[in-house]
Amino acid sequence: MPKNKANKGNIYKAPLSKNNPPKSLQHKKPDALPFFQNYFTSLWKVGIFFFILIIAVYGNSISNKYSFDDDFVTLNNPQIKKGIKGIPEILTSHYASTKKQNYDYRPIVKISYAIEYAMFKESPHISHFVNLLLFFLLSLLMFALLRKLLRDYHSIIPLMTVILFIVHPIHTEVVDSLKNRDEILCMIGGLLAIYSFVKLAETNHWKWIIAGILTLTFSYYSKSSTIVFIAAIPLTLYFFTELKTKKLIFITVGILLLIVMLRMLPQTFLDRADREILFFENPLYFQKGLGLRLGTAFIAILFYLKMLVFPHPLLFYYGYDQIPVANIMNIWAIISLIITGFLVFVAFKLFKRKHILSFSILFFFITISLYLNLIKPPPGIVAERFLFTASLGFCLALVVLIFMIFKIDIRKKEQSLKQLRNPLWLLVLLIIPMSIRTFIRNHDWENFETLYSHDIKYLDRSAKANSVYAALLYEKTFRSKDKKIAKSSAIEARKYYKKALEIYPEYSTCWNNLGVLEFKFFGNISKAMHCWRQAIKQDTAYTEAMFNLASAYEQNKQLDSAEYLYFKTISLKKDFGASYSKLGGIYFGQGNLQKALDINKRLMEVDPTTDEPYINIGNYYLLLKDTTQAIANWEKAIEKQPANQALNSNLARYFQHIKDFKKAEYYTNLANQNPGKKK
Repeated sequence: MPKNKANKGNIYKAPLSKNNPPKSLQHKKPDALPFFQNYFTSLWKVGIFFFILIIAVYGNSISNKYSFDDDFVTLNNPQIKKGIKGIPEILTSHYASTKKQNYDYRPIVKISYAIEYAMFKESPHISHFVNLLLFFLLSLLMFALLRKLLRDYHSIIPLMTVILFIVHPIHTEVVDSLKNRDEILCMIGGLLAIYSFVKLAETNHWKWIIAGILTLTFSYYSKSSTIVFIAAIPLTLYFFTELKTKKLIFITVGILLLIVMLRMLPQTFLDRADREILFFENPLYFQKGLGLRLGTAFIAILFYLKMLVFPHPLLFYYGYDQIPVANIMNIWAIISLIITGFLVFVAFKLFKRKHILSFSILFFFITISLYLNLIKPPPGIVAERFLFTASLGFCLALVVLIFMIFKIDIRKKEQSLKQLRNPLWLLVLLIIPMSIRTFIRNHDWENFETLYSHDIKYLDRSAKANSVYAALLYEKTFRSKDKKIAKSSAIEARKYYKKALEIYPEYSTCWNNLGVLEFKFFGNISKAMHCWRQAIKQDTAYTEAMFNLASAYEQNKQLDSAEYLYFKTISLKKDFGASYSKLGGIYFGQGNLQKALDINKRLMEVDPTTDEPYINIGNYYLLLKDTTQAIANWEKAIEKQPANQALNSNLARYFQHIKDFKKAEYYTNLANQNPGKKK
């Protein structure tokens, strides 16, 4: 019988089994790929990982208070303090309004704060935590969308892209600033819209049209910068679906029409939004010329690319002259033009191949286009928050490039982590310092003072940033009861007001506030008057500066000049009650009671709700020792404004003295109902 070849040489070889693997596999460590596939391709498990990462990187922001621009929307907002009941009013009003201007229409953001207030009352810590929850939701949505778009690629690509997005320090302004919740909500709506239209392309089901309309509406009424998705959605559909050209054009036109309708709708029940941009916010509103627009646009692109690659220093505001407004022939504009040209060339070179790099570059430029100063110059010229959506394109491109450098075929979905270790180590080396930088930056946003005092050393060319910090110190000067702190704050405030004026000498509010400091704190009346004259020179309708200068004239006994300026403020602002009071005081001091009474009666006609003229007339009669007339007028003042605690207390004491206990009790109760409220 012939021998079995397997047993040649009388050597027995056991059959292969799980317990007896080939030598080539013996002692080999199990591959990490099954763990990766099981864990990081499960959405809920990825969600747990993202949540832990966000808390680790941003958790220290929860203890922060309010900071830059939060007072515009959240802090002490009467509509939000109505909670759920305030929602109808929010839906029919501007995002924010001042006496001079109305801002955009963004009801979704304010509704989120109203619901939050109804549940937790006013708490900056809750608000910061909600921001983190929304950022987490955005990150999870981003991963789900990228995983769908990149289904033919290794799942490490969407995962690392979102991790980079989460930890990138450029996003601290959006996540740490409560006012900038609009950016997060806008992007959530925009990505949901992309997802909806991708599903529409795949299924051709009408429900995804409705989903697309609703999510775009949500996004637009969070912030109108949603208009960039008019181009971003078709771009995504071209790269990641097999949609026919005709249908792609149809969807694009439909999105455009929807955005136009959403833009026009608020104009049917609201005054037009008229956000005034001042010179120091963006000079391009005042300096014309295509060369300037193009030059500044390329400088802005260079700034954004630099901040994505090397995010330092991070600053709360930029503006004039921190970011130069320059011609196209500026050296930095030329460098930016070369870099931009190269990136656009690469994007179009790879366009027909539907390469991810092409998509990433075009997505970046489309979503940042609104903030390049070409069409409508944005306030601040540039801002970190403007990069929020665009940075997704950068993060995706960076991950893809790193894998390309190591010649990893990202279309091979079954590669193990060992095969991917080199690009992963490089990404980890980027993620760790980014995370640390983000964690540290959160502390700067703790409150107004920590933010301004930290950033100001890098803002030696920003007129507004220096003015904002000076204003904070100015308030601290007059609020502080500690004389040493007040003096130190006053000196610093004067320093930064002067710095702002060095950058922009026409900054009228800086001149006015510097004058108040010189007058009230340093006692330099001549310097104060010079400052107020400069303020009026820059703004001939600046009533507050005129009033201050008139007060200085009055103190110097230059009553004719004071009277002239007081009347000028009234001509510009009919209900400027302080000027009526001052004029009445001048006339009374000159012994002309009738003239003093007449000017106060004029104020009664101009503003029937004010208590000021009745208080003034009461004071005149008290000085004339006519207590009856004085009390009668003060009681009329209380009828107009019952919350004047000081006047209520005076009236209570008077009636107690004359033993009219009923009235004494009445005014005592009014005083107690309004503690600390004093006219």
